Amino acid sequence: MPVPHPTIDEQAAEWILQLHEESTNDALRLQFECWKRQSPQHAAAALRMQDVISRLQSLRGQSAPANAALTAAFSRGKPAGRGKRVLRALLIAGCLGLPSALILQSQYPKQWMADIRTGPNDWKSLRLADNSTITLSGTSAVNVHFNDQERRIELLQGEVLVEVAHDNARPFIVQTDEGSMRALGTRFVVKHLPDTTVLSMLQSRVAAQSADEQQTLEVGTGSRALIRRDSVELSGTLDPASIDEAWRRHQMVVDNQPLTLVLDEISRHRRGHLQFDRQALANLRVSAVLPLDNTDRALQLIAETLPVTIRTYSPWLVVISQPQQSKK
Repeated sequence: MPVPHPTIDEQAAEWILQLHEESTNDALRLQFECWKRQSPQHAAAALRMQDVISRLQSLRGQSAPANAALTAAFSRGKPAGRGKRVLRALLIAGCLGLPSALILQSQYPKQWMADIRTGPNDWKSLRLADNSTITLSGTSAVNVHFNDQERRIELLQGEVLVEVAHDNARPFIVQTDEGSMRALGTRFVVKHLPDTTVLSMLQSRVAAQSADEQQTLEVGTGSRALIRRDSVELSGTLDPASIDEAWRRHQMVVDNQPLTLVLDEISRHRRGHLQFDRQALANLRVSAVLPLDNTDRALQLIAETLPVTIRTYSPWLVVISQPQQSKK
């Protein structure tokens, strides 16, 4: 399949990024002027990007996330990798007409600025300074806070598998918006969903606490818990060996789960957009082992077992629907 050409707006964003990195390069500026003269559309795109830059500069200092994101993006000289990612994302968002102030005050700057992050098709394993190991699945982000008193992992997005190294002096804690999990053992998985954190215990125990600190629950091997801002509750059992195998193979193992939740998870592991009607698919449930590093195959497996139609309009848009039933 041929590689799609970047749009004029994407080209304009890349020009702005290059000029931001090499602001004193006169030859590059001349090339940019020539690019703008290619058509009125090129000139208009350049103006939009420059307007976005001006608006973003004016937002600095309005909030802590905004200041952190823009400080990285507009630092002196050539920006670091994550600063460049911030600036590219904000340029594209501004070009699409999205309100930059709202973006900067949302969760996304924290994710762009995360210490460790993965893209939709990425899985990353890292050994930390204390010899603990974390593995991030697709579209996940964490910050790492280690000091003399504690070891803390802040899960901003997605899912992380944790294997904790023993350290009597410093507890190991995984934190989300909904609460915290203090390791009393070694292996567990933490998944961040809207308004809920899912804890899956693979080995030993974790003390899970709600964000309001009013509820604490000890969760043992083979148990799953749901953590919300004001509650912690057990939610069924699991097979640790199958979860370990699924992580090793980059798979999703589901047993009688709502199709809509499965599609949400598949969407997190692919680029582009999965479009579906939640209400129309609400009664469909899935039991399957799905490959998350090959989401096209995962969707095909779903279509083979459930009454759904999958239409691929481009690599960036897939529509899932139920077939229209003929009226008698």
